[in-house]
Amino acid sequence: MPKLRLVTVFLLLPLGRSLAGGWEDGIVLEGDREDAGMVVSSPYAGSGAPTTEQFEQLPAESEPVVTSPTAASTAYPTGPYDDGQTWCQATSAPLSEGLAQPAIAPCCPPRPHARWSFRSDALLLWRNAPSSRPIYSNVVPDTEELGSTALNANDLNSDVLVAPRLSLFRTDCDGQTLEATYLYAGNFFSERSLPYSPNGYATSPPGIYGNNWGPPDTNLDSANAQLLGQLQSLEFNARHCIWADTCQFLVGARWLQWNETLQMNDSFFYTDPTPISGQDFYETRCFNNLWGGQIGLDTLLLGRPGMARVEGLVKAGAYYNATGQASRFKYVLSDGYNFENQARADGLAACSFVGEVGLTAVLPICCNWDFRCGYFGLWLTNLAQPTKQLSDQDISQFDSVAGLNSAGSVILQGLSLGLEGRW
Repeated sequence: MPKLRLVTVFLLLPLGRSLAGGWEDGIVLEGDREDAGMVVSSPYAGSGAPTTEQFEQLPAESEPVVTSPTAASTAYPTGPYDDGQTWCQATSAPLSEGLAQPAIAPCCPPRPHARWSFRSDALLLWRNAPSSRPIYSNVVPDTEELGSTALNANDLNSDVLVAPRLSLFRTDCDGQTLEATYLYAGNFFSERSLPYSPNGYATSPPGIYGNNWGPPDTNLDSANAQLLGQLQSLEFNARHCIWADTCQFLVGARWLQWNETLQMNDSFFYTDPTPISGQDFYETRCFNNLWGGQIGLDTLLLGRPGMARVEGLVKAGAYYNATGQASRFKYVLSDGYNFENQARADGLAACSFVGEVGLTAVLPICCNWDFRCGYFGLWLTNLAQPTKQLSDQDISQFDSVAGLNSAGSVILQGLSLGLEGRW
């Protein structure tokens, strides 16, 4: 047994020296940290190894305090950056955790001195068709009765449109953000045609601008309709971070313009009293200028700040709508006879509602760039639309009585693809 104890002592001596060396290497003294610019708390003054007198001055239960780089203080520096800009303590993460990107980029910049954010999106949009209004009907062969509807206003769905949207954000150290966003959607185009069918069509009641063509007078052979729409939007918002900087409440002013044009024509041919052919041309242009205010929320739905995430946006506002419409009817015969008449109406101010929603997936590309892909939807109500003006006015060779109907609505929706940069 004495021999076994002696062997154990010799084995433990090297291990003790190794542990003591590791302990001494792990102690970082104040003098050693001066070059790194880090402040370290030490239980004794001066530099170098503690003396016996210094250990005797410490409480009996206390032990030497060891500070490692990973346990350094996370307090923010109070001095400026090299570029002279101050540290945004309110919107930054601790240094030991890295400078996290924000849930919503303008809310908390990826770097403390990043003040500006810019977004550029391409929107792939469709517009919904107008509400139902029969325009042309089929004529039952060998009769003078109208059959099923051949062309309805709700058949005029638009083709896809690519629209640019640009946004600029300015954020201060308190997390307050100012936003300016512009959107332009050129021409939403839709066209529908009826194939040639001798005496196969007629205008659906109550006609177009009060004109009824069909049995027992003049049946129509073909028809065509084109609908065009145009949107512009400019908004200025103030954003404030709430809910631990994962959501922004926004309030601002917005201007929207929705212009729409309907063009239609049909052809006819009759032999009594002499063979003659002709065409009818219809055109209605509607104007909507909306001015008002909005509120909304832009928030983090899934994920973490600075990583792949999903953001949600909702806006709602009330608007003053200055509406107007101008319509024209032209009648042309092959023998040279023709006439044209028109009417125009400007309505009183209408109150319109505008709602916007968005759902966006954000994928960080690098520290200051994100790729954004998602859904965009915009809903406008109480609009003047061309198909709503077909029944509310009379335009003929001898009469012109204008009207204005502002009970229309439109939904624009589609995909958004874009980039966001911060500096």
